Amino acid sequence: MRPEHTLLFGLLLACLALSVRGANDTELTLVRDGEANASIVIAKEPTRAASFAAKELQCHLKQITGAEATITEVTSDEWRVASEKAGDGKASILVGESPATVALGLKSADFQPQEYLIKFGSNLIILMGRDKDDRRKMDYADPSSFPEFYDDQATCYAVYDFLERFCGVRWFLPTELGLVCPKSATLQVKGGEIRRSPTVKTRLQIFGYQIPADLCGDTLHESKPPPVLAWREQMLWYHRYRTGGENYAGNHSFYGYYDRFWKKNPKNAAVFEAEHPAWFAQGFTGDKPHQLCYTNPDLIRQVVQDARDYFDGKGKKPGAVAEGDYFALVPMDTGEWCKCANCQVLLHKEPTRGKGQFSNDRASDYVYAFVNQVAREIAKSHPNKFLSALAYWEYCYPPHREPLAPNVSITMCLHARNVYAKAVQDNDRAVFESWAKESLVRRKFFWFYYCFPSLAAVQAQFRCFPGFFAHSLAKQLPIYIAKGARGMFYEPAYLAYERRSALLDQVEFYVTWKLADDPALDGNALIDEFFRLYYGAAAKPMKAFYERVEAIFSDPNNYPPNPGHQTEEIAWGRLGTEERMQELAKLMEAAHAAVRTDLEKQRVALFDKGIWQYMLAGRKTYATQTRKKAAVLETTRIHRVATPVSENDWQKINWSKGAALGQWFTLKGEATPRQIEGRLLHDGKFLYLQLEEKTDPAKLVCRDDQIWNEDDWEIFVAHDPAKGRRQMGINAKGVHQDLAHGECDREWESGAQVNSDTSAADRWLVRVAIPLENLLPNGVKPGEKFYLNVIRATAASNAVVWIPTFPGSKEANRMGEMLLEP
Repeated sequence: MRPEHTLLFGLLLACLALSVRGANDTELTLVRDGEANASIVIAKEPTRAASFAAKELQCHLKQITGAEATITEVTSDEWRVASEKAGDGKASILVGESPATVALGLKSADFQPQEYLIKFGSNLIILMGRDKDDRRKMDYADPSSFPEFYDDQATCYAVYDFLERFCGVRWFLPTELGLVCPKSATLQVKGGEIRRSPTVKTRLQIFGYQIPADLCGDTLHESKPPPVLAWREQMLWYHRYRTGGENYAGNHSFYGYYDRFWKKNPKNAAVFEAEHPAWFAQGFTGDKPHQLCYTNPDLIRQVVQDARDYFDGKGKKPGAVAEGDYFALVPMDTGEWCKCANCQVLLHKEPTRGKGQFSNDRASDYVYAFVNQVAREIAKSHPNKFLSALAYWEYCYPPHREPLAPNVSITMCLHARNVYAKAVQDNDRAVFESWAKESLVRRKFFWFYYCFPSLAAVQAQFRCFPGFFAHSLAKQLPIYIAKGARGMFYEPAYLAYERRSALLDQVEFYVTWKLADDPALDGNALIDEFFRLYYGAAAKPMKAFYERVEAIFSDPNNYPPNPGHQTEEIAWGRLGTEERMQELAKLMEAAHAAVRTDLEKQRVALFDKGIWQYMLAGRKTYATQTRKKAAVLETTRIHRVATPVSENDWQKINWSKGAALGQWFTLKGEATPRQIEGRLLHDGKFLYLQLEEKTDPAKLVCRDDQIWNEDDWEIFVAHDPAKGRRQMGINAKGVHQDLAHGECDREWESGAQVNSDTSAADRWLVRVAIPLENLLPNGVKPGEKFYLNVIRATAASNAVVWIPTFPGSKEANRMGEMLLEP
């Protein structure tokens, strides 16, 4: 008898036994004394999901026991031949649909999406579920051949659940360093029947930000970008946490309209103009507005057609955001709404809900009126499809004016990690409760901002105090899931150079996706399990370190009133104080002393390098900068000049008499080799500024007039920097944008005249004339003082400033005192 026939007949007997045994617990020996006592059985032409799942099972069984179980492919003919032969009594693990499972009446197509089965029988285990019928070859060494995240691949879920539940396997980090795998020459498993699917149907992450190869990384742009971890290691980790599920998309979805409908003038390639100017936000100066006119009927008809084309299988238009049954309708990521009368009547001057918070309802009636008009048309042609909307920023709450159409899904954007900010958390709960009340059946998704405080640190270029918050997650996530969370999107802790951290989120990652799979699990027990299994003998001091950092980060008493995101001052002036760092140092020493195995030693060393040394560096930088901040800033006197004869002569004034903004620095107060100078004058009516850098103008970044993402000069003025400031950004084309921070009106109509000169080969020169009556609220008169700072911004790593801001923020919170001479 051929060996494969012996195996197959054994399978037949086991299947017959399984059909009559039911779900009573059965104990099987898969490996005995280092010798495989089980084979993995798949179809002759398996799905990619089943093939991948079989290799994952084989790999982990070998990790546990050292024995490699064979993978046997079964055809229908072989199954019929085997039915006439005798078996050898070894166990078999059926992975995915095969003739063996079909003989039991189990077919992949009979399962619901994401549903899987784990079933024990006499010398038999079945691991299968709903899989996409994709029979292309899977190469375990090539991650591009793995199942796509949105493919049906429930057989993989069955294998992962089996490995966790019955074999004690965990994946706490990518690579074998994060693999928790019991070691034993003999592996026995005991179980009955489990048939289930993950509770949260869509489980998303950001894949464009890769994990550093050393699993550590930094939030500072201090050297060249670090190498990234092998893509296969990252993909394996994501698969093992069941990333993907139901295909969904929801994000800012209209940026492609600039490419499609805002095009070059055929007579002048340097000029861009709207093909349909009424489709874009009205009432703005500059090359182009930053929003659309969401009440324009022709625009709405175009959006409806784009959605219908997508749902008809004609593909996505440039810039569109759509996946599966969802087509996104989300405005640009800016609050510069259209000023036409039809739009303005739908916009509140002040929020009625969430007042004073980032998440409010100022634009809810406006945005969702637009969404409704599209949704009603799509319901006529595609009644089973959905429009996806974000509950975000000024449209975070449900609309008041009209109910939201039933074919609209909503993704609530919540500040899950800002647990220290009571007002923010209270408002997020109000947002959540309002949507829960608005509809019991609406498809609801959650976008969780785990990205702070590290994103704030990347943007402002400092090292943050870690935002550990797993115990808060353990409490809050089951509540969200219980009230109908269909999907969750996890925005991770970011690092410099578009990397993401594996360590700043390590415990949170585990708790989040375990609870998304099964919210009935005890979140606090998951945290205990993490430290016990991952750190072993060092679990106690490592857990104490984590929980101490978590307690410091989460305590509102450690923050100023109404805190926003973390700043360097908050990180190390209020959270990571010298006394607390000494306390944490003792716990770190205790962890190093407690390790017993090489693996425990490596894991503690990784945390030391990636978290503790990062914290020490942040604290050291802060201490150094604190000494620099103590320097006294002198008052700068702005000389008065005669009023130019004509309005166009102001650029001809004698700039050499201007007050000089001479020495410039990095944001952190370090000297810069860049040659930059500023000059200021006034004539009693205007403030004149001349800003110059010795540079090659051809290298200036100037795209689409997204000023804050380009090379620009940023001028800040204030009566009192602590109470608000005004900001003007100027790009290389001389286009400027005026903002107001801390005022009722967020737009500042400066009335400025701006000239940007890039004609010389070695300099960029900008001259600005701002009416003193518009400079600040109530104006500024000769003899009065005000505050000013200027930043020459490129990328965050290259920005330089006249007065160093130190926290790194482009908001010039440290400003020079200026006196207009009478």
